[in-house]
Amino acid sequence: MDELRPASFKIVIRRIERPFRPSPESEFEWICRSLGFFEVIDRDKIAAHIFRQIVAATEKGMPLTSTDLAEKVEMSRGSVVNHLNNLQRSGLVIRNGRHYLSRSRSMVRTIEEIEEDIDRIFAKMKKTAKEIDEEFGLKVEE
Repeated sequence: MDELRPASFKIVIRRIERPFRPSPESEFEWICRSLGFFEVIDRDKIAAHIFRQIVAATEKGMPLTSTDLAEKVEMSRGSVVNHLNNLQRSGLVIRNGRHYLSRSRSMVRTIEEIEEDIDRIFAKMKKTAKEIDEEFGLKVEE
């Protein structure tokens, strides 16, 4: 699936308190909120519902179209496409033709891939910062 991943996406990590009385549903929502893709106006948590549908379909090897998703969540296709665009921008969902898939076949692997992305981004930033410090004549501590 690596070849389908967008070249650029926005990684958002929010520090959200984990549910006091966890359940699979509340923990899924906590992960979604921590990854920053719940919008304040999404009171019915449609984005999480769409994401859950995509994760389940990807696990089964059956990617979904926006029309399939609209039927499953009982929303207009246009509203679903808006949520899908946000999920794609966050790097959680990828598009292959007309079909949408989760970034990975499991939640844990999705989180690991995001962590790997963050590590790569920070490594590049540190390397660049070191070069800038050297160019400015600053002593670089290691």
